[in-house]
Amino acid sequence: MVQRTTNLKKTKKERIKIKDLNEFKDALKREGYKINELSEEKFKEKITKTFEIENSVTERLYSCIKDNEITYKANNIRDFIDYIEKIMLFENEHNKLCKKLSKIEKLHIDRIEYERKLGSRDNVEHILNVIKKVKSDTSKIISDEENEKLEDLEKKLDKDYLYAKDIELLKKMILIRKDGVKEKYNTKTKTKTISIEMPKKINYPYIPVKIGTVEYHQHLSSNIPRIQRLTNNINKYMQFDEKEKTTFKIDQSKALQDSINIAVAVYDNREFKAISGSNNILDYCAAPPLEEAIFKSSKVNKLGELGIGYNRINDSEKKIFEEIHKQIEAKVLKNEGDLILYSKWEPCPSCYFVISQFCGKHPKIKVRVKYSKKYGE
Repeated sequence: MVQRTTNLKKTKKERIKIKDLNEFKDALKREGYKINELSEEKFKEKITKTFEIENSVTERLYSCIKDNEITYKANNIRDFIDYIEKIMLFENEHNKLCKKLSKIEKLHIDRIEYERKLGSRDNVEHILNVIKKVKSDTSKIISDEENEKLEDLEKKLDKDYLYAKDIELLKKMILIRKDGVKEKYNTKTKTKTISIEMPKKINYPYIPVKIGTVEYHQHLSSNIPRIQRLTNNINKYMQFDEKEKTTFKIDQSKALQDSINIAVAVYDNREFKAISGSNNILDYCAAPPLEEAIFKSSKVNKLGELGIGYNRINDSEKKIFEEIHKQIEAKVLKNEGDLILYSKWEPCPSCYFVISQFCGKHPKIKVRVKYSKKYGE
């Protein structure tokens, strides 16, 4: 009989440590699982049934704890089983990606790298009160139901695109031999190019932590989605050399930034989507050329300080309000009604300033802003 008698909450100090079968059984007992079968096969059957896992996971779990060289740390038994499942999934996804890369002998990866220069702080005193007012008049926290729309859009982006850090992970995977790597920098285009001779076999030295640790589990959880995206989408970012069929090039600057904001506005029975950054996404609003922009943006740094940092010309909110204004001017949209902007992140001060300018040009449009996370969280 299998019985769950307690529901323990583990703190960091109470993490379980499992090195062998006896420690696994002891952990089961401490958490209230009563699995008393003596035979190995019956015990495995109960584990499989109790935790609703595949037989292959149970077999791998057994294999791991029979190897007394590794101690696995986890929050509880279910977390330990998740650890084993993640190891299996990671290995499978790693092998799929390696198979896809196997025909590449040389890979060039381009990335635009601007020199970071200390800029002066702009005088923004004249717009602080404007920003404060529009923020208090328009903003509130998004509901769970409304936030699902943004989460669905993010999942679609994950399915179809790569992030810059996905390509950084790829670099770590293939940068095994330092003598097989060459770097150059084009000062005119500000482009750094890394040329890599692909290794014959890609193992796991790119994982910076030791298996069994909590950090290794965290590494698996964060990087499995990256490897899956690389496998599914890397072909969209690669160009092959017509002279050398086994040589490919990737422009990393075309990948999405991990910290992108996603925003959706609903106005005049239409939907306007945008992401932050210089990337152009199909069916998403794009930033207008600087000389055609109607609304003035401002510098904001990562801490949300106005007047310093970089100019927010490519923020998602600005793209949306520029597009809606453009269509109002073209008589495609009406010039009165309710406009609701849903955003993953709270608009930064620059975006609130853009909203204030939009409201000034279109006083008959009532703008409301709903966001999921406060700026800087």
